[in-house]
Amino acid sequence: MSRAFYFIPLLLLFVGCSTHPSTQQTLVDDRYLVYKDTYKAYKEAEEKYMNLLFNIERMPEEEELWMMKRDQMLELMQLRDLMLQARGELDDAMQEWEKHLQQVQADVKEAKVKQYNPNFRGKDAERTSPGQLLPEEAISKTPSYAQ
Repeated sequence: MSRAFYFIPLLLLFVGCSTHPSTQQTLVDDRYLVYKDTYKAYKEAEEKYMNLLFNIERMPEEEELWMMKRDQMLELMQLRDLMLQARGELDDAMQEWEKHLQQVQADVKEAKVKQYNPNFRGKDAERTSPGQLLPEEAISKTPSYAQ
């Protein structure tokens, strides 16, 4: 009973650490949400603008429609700039996340320790089974015992 009591917090710690996203991933998620919202706002403003153009085509003498067109065009240009800026920030965050993942992979690869068979010595200790060829043996034709 006492062993299980000590293993539960340790298990919860591992589960918590493995499910927690990195700061780079959180940044990408945030930037994606910002981009998605600005893109949605841009599409809505574009739809309003197209509707306004249609109304101007039907009633070109309405002065108010022309003023609304100018205002809507300015809003559309501002939203476009915001959308492009958000997309640039998203791309930068994704590149940073990719660099972070490559660094984590390099760290894991570096930390990977070769398991040696304690019953053998030298190159034979690197084999995981008696018939396994080592990378340098797969290229050469002479077996390791003949060298």
